[in-house]
Amino acid sequence: MSITDSLERRAHVVHYKTDDIPTKDEIERILKIGYPLASSKQNAFPYKVWILGPNAERSEKLYQMTEQNKIDFDGDVGDKYHANPNLLHVKSAPWTLITTPRVAPPNPFAAEQCEKTGTSWEMGEESFIPRGRETWSIEVGMVAKTITGAVLDYNLDTSYCICFPGEIQDWKAARGFEFIKYFPYLIQTIGKADLYKWQNMKPESLAMDTRPPFDDVFEFVD
Repeated sequence: MSITDSLERRAHVVHYKTDDIPTKDEIERILKIGYPLASSKQNAFPYKVWILGPNAERSEKLYQMTEQNKIDFDGDVGDKYHANPNLLHVKSAPWTLITTPRVAPPNPFAAEQCEKTGTSWEMGEESFIPRGRETWSIEVGMVAKTITGAVLDYNLDTSYCICFPGEIQDWKAARGFEFIKYFPYLIQTIGKADLYKWQNMKPESLAMDTRPPFDDVFEFVD
């Protein structure tokens, strides 16, 4: 199976099945396949992936946090308001990954190189986390994609969410998420889809929901 065969099957999930839930062992195997395929500057992997299993009450609370963030961002739109169906996967997901920064010490080789060259190891400093978010979030996207490949190879589904409260105080105040110490990068859900986004759209909407042309995104420079 090629990378195209796997990744072209990914579709955003609206609802996951509640009667066909992957086991903890399956999720662990998937993550152990995806993790070694990801890259990280100096093998630091300066992020922590929190794995949340089936818990309807906690999932509902997480969904409400994402929907409220959408409401806060949009402001008062009056009668135009409706719940964003693209966030619903957070509510029904049997497995949820919340990726946050972490303080990452160097491995022996990196530590030796820093000592030899007088280089500072910024990823081991908590104070550097706010400044390093842009760089490290790229790596989070990379591991999310390698995990996606492994998920699809197991004939399961996965979706992503970055619509969540932007202040760490909001997370700390939410019961059930006390483990989150730093503002998250990403929520990724895993399960078996019951309804995909494309199945929830009218044909005319699907026809309009296109990605930009290749040349708008990619351009060769002489």
